[in-house]
Amino acid sequence: MNSFSKNLFFTLVLVLTFVLTRTTLARTLNVTGAKDFSHLLENLSSSDLAKVKAGFSLFAKGWVTAPSSTRVRDGLGPLFNAVSCMSCHQGMGRGKPQKSDLSIDHSLLFRLSVTGKSPHGGPLSEPTYGGQFQPRSIISVKSEGQVKVEYIEEVGQFLDGEKYSLRRPVYSFSNLAYGAFQSDVLISPRIAPHVAGLGLLEKISRESLLANVDVADVDGDGISGRVNTVWSPTHKKHMIGRFGWKANQATVADQNAGAFSGDLGITSMQLPNESCSSLQFDCASSLTGGAPEINKKLLGYVNLLISSIDAPRVIKNEFYTKGLKVFRKMQCQKCHVESFKIGEREIRPYSDLLLHDLGERLADKRSDYLASGSEWKTPPLWGVGKQSSVNGHTNFLHDGRARNLTEAILWHGGEASGSKNAFLGLSSMERKELFSFLNSL
Repeated sequence: MNSFSKNLFFTLVLVLTFVLTRTTLARTLNVTGAKDFSHLLENLSSSDLAKVKAGFSLFAKGWVTAPSSTRVRDGLGPLFNAVSCMSCHQGMGRGKPQKSDLSIDHSLLFRLSVTGKSPHGGPLSEPTYGGQFQPRSIISVKSEGQVKVEYIEEVGQFLDGEKYSLRRPVYSFSNLAYGAFQSDVLISPRIAPHVAGLGLLEKISRESLLANVDVADVDGDGISGRVNTVWSPTHKKHMIGRFGWKANQATVADQNAGAFSGDLGITSMQLPNESCSSLQFDCASSLTGGAPEINKKLLGYVNLLISSIDAPRVIKNEFYTKGLKVFRKMQCQKCHVESFKIGEREIRPYSDLLLHDLGERLADKRSDYLASGSEWKTPPLWGVGKQSSVNGHTNFLHDGRARNLTEAILWHGGEASGSKNAFLGLSSMERKELFSFLNSL
């Protein structure tokens, strides 16, 4: 090979490497740290990738108080929990219940309701503080108050004698700026989950979801999952709920509009009203960032972003097959359904997206559409093994009370009592195999 041919060859290699690198980067969101929850679907067009990039900017960057020269991202508040989506979903991942100083982290929010139903059948908001407690506010508005959590340790042991400890959270609210809660207030803590694979869950057919419903427990296995039927502000009709800890959101668009409204105080076409009750006069009279504050086009970019994030990647280890056998031995797949078909693709979320009664120990006693106070949607297990590398913690369940997967399983009750009891009877090697499998997801 002559010098000209060599130079041409190396030039082509450099160009090809550059192109491949650009393509790889374009398929992964530019998040800080591990990127296990930020891989994009392979079939996105160049046009869609540009829109996803715009959506990521709206998701990741902080919103500001109106009026501002940053017109695209002004309108924060008046009351809010966080200044950006990313502040609760760091690395597109999962939130935690506490900060390093043990105060409540802003990725843990609190739903509020009182006795009764909303016009569409959902929870009836607490009359003074609304449907979500918001401890932060813009300068001209009083914040609603503060929350702190203390934990009570509860000890136990496996049948082989190994000990464990669970922590039960106790929440207290203080400095309530607008007066006391109504006496029949119901409060439910909710942690921010990771957002990978949500678009794939939305594509699971209605028929596939209904195939796992067994309200009357006809097969007698003690499992009686059912769908939640909720109001979609996007489609203006009742639909099957798929998202949220009680499956109280029907679509990605509904979920995002709800988060912008409740978490950031940003209005949209779906939810055009500021989150101010009639008793919060300073909130109601504050300046806004427009009507709506995030328009249909920009919210569409965020919706496309969330719908375009691929499922977390499975990295099988030496105990994967043995651990899967233990998982099935415990009958976990009865609720954590392993797979669904979406067109030609098989996805493995390990969830049926249905409501199940998990017993009094996990109950928040707050109904949400058809979900009772002790029912929760089966959370997808994909990504549980990546959480530590992305978010630096292993807190699980709807309020983050479980410090690891062991505690998460041991909090199960109700329909999951059989699986929990089977877990208590596993040998230490079987537990090791089970966690190796789960940590590969």
